[in-house]
Amino acid sequence: MTGHKQTISKADAANRQLAVAIRMYLNGGDMVAIHTLACAAREIYEKHCQKAGIKRFYDEIAATYPDSTQNQIFDILNSTRNFLKHPDSDGNLDAVIELSDRDNKLTLFVAAYDCACLLGEQTPVIVQAYNVWILATEPDLQGACTTEMETRYPGLVSGSAEEQKAIGLRFVEDALSGKFLGNEA
Repeated sequence: MTGHKQTISKADAANRQLAVAIRMYLNGGDMVAIHTLACAAREIYEKHCQKAGIKRFYDEIAATYPDSTQNQIFDILNSTRNFLKHPDSDGNLDAVIELSDRDNKLTLFVAAYDCACLLGEQTPVIVQAYNVWILATEPDLQGACTTEMETRYPGLVSGSAEEQKAIGLRFVEDALSGKFLGNEA
C-alpha cells in the first residue's frame, strides 16, 4: 500500500471535524467522539477569532457573567473535553463523567457559532444548517426564524428530541443538496 498524504489547513481541519461531529450527532453517533471532535474544532475557531479580534461565543458568556474570570469560563467550557482528553491527575482509570445529548448539542452550537463568526460567508453549508436547526429547536436560542422553520419542517420545534434530530438530518441533507428551507436552489 502506498502512502497517501493530504495538505490540510487549520480551517479545513476544523470544518471537517465539525461537519463529521454534526453528522454523527444527528445520526445518533458516539457521544464521546462527537464531543471530542466538536471541542477540537471549537478550539481552532475560538483561538483564531481571538487573534483576529472577532467576537466569539466566549465573549457572549463573559458579558453575561462579568464576575467570572477567563480561567473560570474556560474551565467550564473545557471540563468535559479535558476529562476525555487527559489522564486523571491521580491515575484513576475508573474516574467517570456524565455526558448528555444536550451537552453535545450545545457544544456543537458553540463551535458552529465561532465558525460562523470567523468564516462569515465561507461557513460550510452544514454548519449554517446546524445553526438554523439549533435556533429552531432550543427555546433559549429561538429567534424570528422559528415559525417559518416549523412550517417548512413540521415537528422541528415541537417534536421529541429524536424527531428533531431526524428532521435536522433531513434539513442538513436538503441544505447540502442545494435545497434550503424547502426551496430548490
